[in-house]
Amino acid sequence: MKKFVSLFGIFLVFSPLLTFSQTLLDAYRLSSEKINGTARSAAMGNAFGALGGDFTSLSINPAGIAIYRSNEFEITPTARFNNSDLSLLNGASFSDNKYSQAFNSIGYVGTMKTGSSGESGIVSFNLGIGYNNILDLSQNSYGMMDGSTSSYLDGIVNYANQEALSNNYLNQNIGNIEYRDWPAKLAWDTYLMNPVKDANGNTVDGQYQSILYQNELVNQQINYSYKGGIKEYLLAGGMNFDDKLYLGATIGLRDVDMTKYKQYSENMTADNSSFTYYEDNYIKGSGYNLKFGLIYKPINSVRLGLAFHTPTFYKINDNMKLTMESQLQQTYSNYGRDLLDYRFNSPYKVVLSGAVVIEKIAIISVDGEMVDYSTMNYNNFNDLNSSIKDAFGNVFNFRMGGELRLTPNISARAGYEMYPNPYKSNYMAATDSKVGGDNSIYSFGLGYMGSGCFADLTFSNSVDKYNLYNPQPNFENLTLKNNNNQILFTLGFKF
Repeated sequence: MKKFVSLFGIFLVFSPLLTFSQTLLDAYRLSSEKINGTARSAAMGNAFGALGGDFTSLSINPAGIAIYRSNEFEITPTARFNNSDLSLLNGASFSDNKYSQAFNSIGYVGTMKTGSSGESGIVSFNLGIGYNNILDLSQNSYGMMDGSTSSYLDGIVNYANQEALSNNYLNQNIGNIEYRDWPAKLAWDTYLMNPVKDANGNTVDGQYQSILYQNELVNQQINYSYKGGIKEYLLAGGMNFDDKLYLGATIGLRDVDMTKYKQYSENMTADNSSFTYYEDNYIKGSGYNLKFGLIYKPINSVRLGLAFHTPTFYKINDNMKLTMESQLQQTYSNYGRDLLDYRFNSPYKVVLSGAVVIEKIAIISVDGEMVDYSTMNYNNFNDLNSSIKDAFGNVFNFRMGGELRLTPNISARAGYEMYPNPYKSNYMAATDSKVGGDNSIYSFGLGYMGSGCFADLTFSNSVDKYNLYNPQPNFENLTLKNNNNQILFTLGFKF
């Protein structure tokens, strides 16, 4: 019989997380909005809260729709290149790549001129419909550790012994097992842990040992894959008052489709047996929000913007599938699926903007965005909401951009965006993954404006970091750095 080896109760640290599949990082991902709209907006750092006249602005400051002087249709395909570097505590680093394609934005704006003039005349009513991409999660990453003396099975067995999980309990259908006990149940069903025998060969109920020999070495690998994101379908309307005051409102309908895969495997060096543990999380849902905004021109060269975004009210279906598969003398496999429906509210948002137009030759624009992430809320999960208040605080997102007209038809653009780390500085994430630093985005591009059409090309680069918590040994505290490059192309027609 192979000897049980304990591992400092690492699984005891993990077990509270299994009470629910939602995490603080999931809450942040549902709430963090880094607009991926048109190429022109991206090139100028998405600082369009005071400029308007671009379809992306309908998701920033709806008053931007009132700036339009003609009907317009635009479409923005995008190529995205992700490079992910995963670093272990021992300093080893592993790099992976993922390429994806998407439509960042598709939109139509219609203008209805009134013909009115005068100090308080309504110049036009404008309506818009389409969608903007709010979040893109596409990325892959992995890490490896060979010749480890610590196994994930040690933590699972240690937890089963600490909880004294009985043989009869583990022999039930997984649907009758508490979610936090699923890894122990799966290891039991795949013959990765055995019952302890006393001196007479009788089973000691509630006590287990792993199949590993004493001091047996294992080779380990962990893989992550993310795809999907959040899209916002919108309907917007606005009014232009005497080319001085612009008012607008947007109804936003969100489509959530996020998939997270994690695969952890161990190969035992003594006999080349192995096992693989999978966590597949499918988050799907929908939500709605309202946005209100105004843009005011005190003089022709200056524009000031103000917008308010209500929380997005989500209805989410969370599907978590845990699977264990062992390759011993024969292959064993079992899985459990946890389905949970819940409601989630993102934070409200206030956007302050300013822009200067210099003789129709150059534009400088700035957006400031105030978001209080501590107001994120899961319905009927009071403990999780309390953790959100402890972990998150207020942030001030900053965007700026500029445009220079090189010829009557060609313009050059550049932009910068900064999204600060939303976690409080004193928050310690002992049992949760979290954002590991500020997220910065640099961009530049070119644009062509013809008599009835326009084309814009933009390159943007963003870098974000995460600290990933895992119960698996040697991967318990990982640093993930994502380097995302995007090429956006917008083709539009004015009529």
